[in-house]
Amino acid sequence: MTDTSYYLTLTEVTRSIRMPEQTVITIVDHGIVEPMGKRPADWRFDPPMLITIRKACRLQHDLELDWPGTALALELIGKVQQLREDNRRLRRQLDRLMG
Repeated sequence: MTDTSYYLTLTEVTRSIRMPEQTVITIVDHGIVEPMGKRPADWRFDPPMLITIRKACRLQHDLELDWPGTALALELIGKVQQLREDNRRLRRQLDRLMG
């Protein structure tokens, strides 16, 4: 079985999530997502990046954060999610040891 990968251009991203190009460029400039390519015309986005872009916009709008604050909030959310996953894994291991 082979994995088929595809990437989206900046234009495809902005059309699919109905967002101005400048907003996506700002999100990239703040390191929230890191597409492949050096210039906006060359950028290629992994499809899961669209979820991150949408989440960033929602956080920025709902919490009235600036973009650096949004980047920090996303980083902290990711760390909390990782800690929760680690905690679940460790609890399962502990249950096996104790059981």
